[in-house]
Amino acid sequence: MSFSILNIIESAITLAIFYLFYESFLKKETFFKLNRAYLLCSLLFAVIIPFLDFRLNGFSGFFRNANIDKISGIRQGYNELNAVIIYAYSGKLTWTIIKEYISIIYLLGVLISSVFFVFGLGKIIFMIWRSKPVRFGKYRIIKTTDTIVPFSLFKWIIINPEKFSSDDMEQIIAHEKMHAFQLHSFDLIFIEVLVILFWFNPFIYWYRKSIREVHEYLADQAVVENGCDRIDYQQLLFSQVSGNRFVGLTSRFSYSLSKNRLKMLTMMKSKNTSKIKIALAIPFAIVAIFFFANSVELVNASGKMRNETNIYLQDTTVVEVEKFKGEIHFNADVMPKFQGQDSDAFRLFIQKNLKYPEEAAKNGIAGKVFVQFDINSKGEVANVLIVRGVDPVLDKEALRVVKSSPKWEPGIEAGKPVIVRYTFPIVFALQKEE
Repeated sequence: MSFSILNIIESAITLAIFYLFYESFLKKETFFKLNRAYLLCSLLFAVIIPFLDFRLNGFSGFFRNANIDKISGIRQGYNELNAVIIYAYSGKLTWTIIKEYISIIYLLGVLISSVFFVFGLGKIIFMIWRSKPVRFGKYRIIKTTDTIVPFSLFKWIIINPEKFSSDDMEQIIAHEKMHAFQLHSFDLIFIEVLVILFWFNPFIYWYRKSIREVHEYLADQAVVENGCDRIDYQQLLFSQVSGNRFVGLTSRFSYSLSKNRLKMLTMMKSKNTSKIKIALAIPFAIVAIFFFANSVELVNASGKMRNETNIYLQDTTVVEVEKFKGEIHFNADVMPKFQGQDSDAFRLFIQKNLKYPEEAAKNGIAGKVFVQFDINSKGEVANVLIVRGVDPVLDKEALRVVKSSPKWEPGIEAGKPVIVRYTFPIVFALQKEE
């Protein structure tokens, strides 16, 4: 699993697509259990798929064939990574610097969201801790004098008894019991964690609102079906107003949804045939998998190199090098992992640690350096060499940073660790003044 700003953007786009589908086709239907399942599953799908790597062998084969004319015969055997680009510093804002600023802003947002979450949760825990709960079967009633709207969290139901009659209390507790029985608190914790991670995405807040709405519809429906008088219950809903709000992981009796909840209680049930609408989301899921699930090493060469004589480019001259001892793989059952992630994480390591040599920048030297290296059976970076160089100064820096790599997790073939060979270009670019 890899992680980058691009993955987060892809996840945000997927969230938007699935939420707009819900808003357009499912929101007004009364099959609330199915809507709850759709919201949770689509949410989980949207936040996971862009961060996964799949070996889509059929597609990878297609792309290999489509690009075969673009790859020289010398490079067909290479297990090639995408290029790493580094710019000579010119006092200007580069994309790398912009990405660092974006990362800092994102992490700051995560930190602030986490603080709000912990603060709200702490208030609830303190309220439960300072009160003496009243047993109500397997549930606990927490009575408070605070001006709040009744809410529940897991088995705890918090209510201000001074604001309600005994009949209203009975209906409210019945409602909150349904939240607890249907495990709505788990949904809310899940969505709150995602709100922290995707705080910048407006669709995550609409997802949270929709999940809470569906929870209220489910609880209302269950209370009425269990024998509560529908008219009395509707009057109770109508009388509710919002009080103090706690962290979003609580199920609140009113949640300012009185109008929508009243409407849903009086609506005719949706036809079973309407459930087929949910199948329309399948094409969106397939498209998301195809475009956002990163197909690993699409241009990898298949097979192994067994004691073969290899031709490389060095300073634009074709040279023959000696036979390599051992068995070199370009593709393995399990490819090497860099610090638990795929090979793209190694590119990020190179980008962070590579420095544009001052001498080269001063003399206007730039170009693309091709570096080859092996990940041996111990996970060590070995046999690092330049297969096409530009200038000794740039070549030396490229070798230095690759050799400084921490250990990898070795590739696995037939259950045994093997040597896997990579090559990739490092682009040294000069930024010209406008």
